Amino acid sequence: MKAKTTNQIIGYYLLRIGIILMVLLISTQLYLRLDLSANKSFSLGKYSRETVAKLKGKMVVKIYASKDLPPEFGAVHRYMQDLMAEYKRASRGKFNYEFVRYKDAAELASLAEENHLQTFPVQIYENESLVMKDVILGLVFESQGRFDIMNLYPGLEPTLEYEVTKIIQNVDGKLLSYLHVFQDTLYKYYPSQLFNREINQNYKVGLTDLEKPLAQIQTLLFAGITHDLNQEQLYNLDQFIMKGGKVVFLQDRIHTDQYGINALDSNIFELLAHYGVLIHPNMVLDSRCSEGRGRGLGQYIPYPIFPVVRGMDKNPITSNTDNTLLYFASEITALDSINIEFEPILQSSASSGRLNGPVFNVEPVMSYGLSYPLNDPPITVAAKVSGKLTSFFARNEAMQKPGFVSERKDAQFIVFGDSELFMDPDDPLYLNRGFVVLNAIDYFMDNLSMIKIRTRNLAPSILRMDYYMYKNQIQPSELERYRSVSRTLLGVFKFTAIFLPVILLSALGFFTWLANKPKEVKAKKAQTPEVTHLDNSIAVGTEGVKDEEIP
Repeated sequence: MKAKTTNQIIGYYLLRIGIILMVLLISTQLYLRLDLSANKSFSLGKYSRETVAKLKGKMVVKIYASKDLPPEFGAVHRYMQDLMAEYKRASRGKFNYEFVRYKDAAELASLAEENHLQTFPVQIYENESLVMKDVILGLVFESQGRFDIMNLYPGLEPTLEYEVTKIIQNVDGKLLSYLHVFQDTLYKYYPSQLFNREINQNYKVGLTDLEKPLAQIQTLLFAGITHDLNQEQLYNLDQFIMKGGKVVFLQDRIHTDQYGINALDSNIFELLAHYGVLIHPNMVLDSRCSEGRGRGLGQYIPYPIFPVVRGMDKNPITSNTDNTLLYFASEITALDSINIEFEPILQSSASSGRLNGPVFNVEPVMSYGLSYPLNDPPITVAAKVSGKLTSFFARNEAMQKPGFVSERKDAQFIVFGDSELFMDPDDPLYLNRGFVVLNAIDYFMDNLSMIKIRTRNLAPSILRMDYYMYKNQIQPSELERYRSVSRTLLGVFKFTAIFLPVILLSALGFFTWLANKPKEVKAKKAQTPEVTHLDNSIAVGTEGVKDEEIP
């Protein structure tokens, strides 16, 4: 009997060990990850997963990283590692990554130089003194004889997945969607290296002067003009839209030259007005704006003529953007409320203003800054237009050529009231200002998953005061209301931060006590001796007799 009991015990423990080993084995093949962050910021997007899953060949990413990275590089390093693991898991064995080994810092510097990786000089505290240290953190992508590099630096986390995915698809030789681009002389006046790089990394670009009919490829980027289009150009643009082409317009009514800032006039505005959209000859001002250096040394003052606008929450093109800087933007409104649907996608804040042309005198605005009257509600500076459009040349039979289309029931285009959205900003804070243009193009190309990874981490925190004011249409000029709301919000946040953990812990302790209470009662009952066998005669004979009288 004893031997059998011992065998049972041994078998019981062996069974448990076997179950544990089986669970561990199965867990190595399964992957479960729960991401509760806003916009799923720490999970690989659909477009990225599809990109690595469809790689043409094997791809390896070599990671060059200095030892003992400074704290400011720690966050981007950890996020990069998480992303690499996600890419590898989604690639079905086609994507891999490895850390490059090296003997010392000198060898790492030599390897980085060979691969054209950047060295970042960083001041750190070491051995009780401040010293300069060269930091290297970069990636080298290799696949089928092609390679590309990427330098990592603090603050890159919001767009890291987007940048990595772009490089992966380009190194893999993925066929990009074709994009027509119309560039006027205006495009050549301003620096646009960042925007050009983004355009060429995302699409196969074909430049057009609109002098010839466009192939019916899906999308055209119209990068603004400062003069009239000739009739042939206007006709080809109109027919592109009538035949189902989608256009992203970058166009305002403001022209700057050596003589000043004046309202711009062009037949492009007649075309858009015919389609039901009016670009006003005004300049949009906003209290939420970029800052510039004032006359005093080191002094920065707000420039309401350079508004920083937010996207509309429910629109996929701009839903996660709140940091788009505009230079001299014009207001956009609808002229036709029957045939077209006019959907704002970018608007100024609740404390905005307008400077009307034809001559824009910006000196008072620059001098007074936010003291300048800015009492207007949000102003639309970008919109999506869809619906029934009639050709601009429907009544001009002399211009109509074979294949002419006079009407389109499902026409679509997007208008940004800023011709300089392609321009590289002076302030690094707004380096990604052109993302809204790329999002508009991808929207027309049915590439919504790319939009999500491009702007997924740019959503504003609901705890930010300026975001709360924007959502509730509170203007900074309403000082008493502003102060009252500010004090209330701060009080709520402090109360929540102090008492919520205590309440949660108390609730957890209470429910734990309730769960254990029945066990304690059962334990006490088990400890109390019970009489299981009673003599019937004694039970009957002792009825009404005191305990001490029972023998």
